[in-house]
Amino acid sequence: MNTKLLTLVIPTFNMEKYLPKCLDSITDASISNKLEAIVVNDGSTDTSLDIIRQYEQKRPDIIKVIDKKNGHYGSCVNAGLAVATGKYFKILDADDWFGTEALAQYLQKLETCDTDMVITLRVDEIFDGETKVDEIIHPFNTVLKDHIYRTNEFYIHTHVLENEFWMNGITYRTSLLKEIKLRLLEGINYTDALYCFLPCPYIKDFIVYDLYLYHYRLGREGQSVGAESHKKNLMQIVQILERMFETMDQEKHEGHTQKNQLHFINGTIDFFMHSLKMQSGIKQTDYKRFARIIQHFQEYHIRHSFFNKWYLRPWKSTQSSWVLNLFLGLHAILNPKKY
Repeated sequence: MNTKLLTLVIPTFNMEKYLPKCLDSITDASISNKLEAIVVNDGSTDTSLDIIRQYEQKRPDIIKVIDKKNGHYGSCVNAGLAVATGKYFKILDADDWFGTEALAQYLQKLETCDTDMVITLRVDEIFDGETKVDEIIHPFNTVLKDHIYRTNEFYIHTHVLENEFWMNGITYRTSLLKEIKLRLLEGINYTDALYCFLPCPYIKDFIVYDLYLYHYRLGREGQSVGAESHKKNLMQIVQILERMFETMDQEKHEGHTQKNQLHFINGTIDFFMHSLKMQSGIKQTDYKRFARIIQHFQEYHIRHSFFNKWYLRPWKSTQSSWVLNLFLGLHAILNPKKY
């Protein structure tokens, strides 16, 4: 009986333009059947499911299909994890791809690997429309490769330069995710931040392999990291932060564990701040949740230079929703190109 070394979950919604490149990279003849790729069709209305079925026929030993109603990214990860059989678990977005040679080498390394988490390297692939215009490699030079680190002795923030501990670099031991009953929020974007944050206190050790596995596409229209998505999804980011702070309040970890949790919170706060500065106001029905998030910043001694902006300083001293909206509106008028 074949034992899978790596379960790969590929959340897919209307990705017909990008799926072939993604799936070609993991179904090449050089890739062994030690890989389990669960492609989750999240209610696509284009030909994504047909494309997935074609690759299922090409490599039935690798490709598994889940076809379900739309529930957003987190629901796809939850569905994949529920049926995952691999020793390790990783996510690949359907508009990105793996280095095929790196994946073949990675599967070999996972044969003998036993750490709770594995970090691999990434390449940012920068596109203008459908034309690749540049690439940036991220070598992660501040750590030793093939060295096992104990997380209770490792502070992430002092090592990272380019989000090396974010979703595209992380692989987890599957049994650990199932033991902690990992479940991401559904129906919203940005849940990859929870994928990084929630397992953090339970990771005892990790290793970094010098493999450029993940190729991350930048520049696609409609990406959740794009300006338009940030502008309209402020309260989704608030929901992610609420879940993070709720976990912090309940679990009450200390030392390096808490510091590492705060590292992921700070990364999400960058999204929050980027979205906030694009708003012309906060709905009154959302203001209490917004203000509570800021209160958590203070409780956990989180500082951010953005709060020193001229259009936020008056609100900091008054804590009034109408003052916040007045100055956000004024900022929007003075910066029309951002709206």
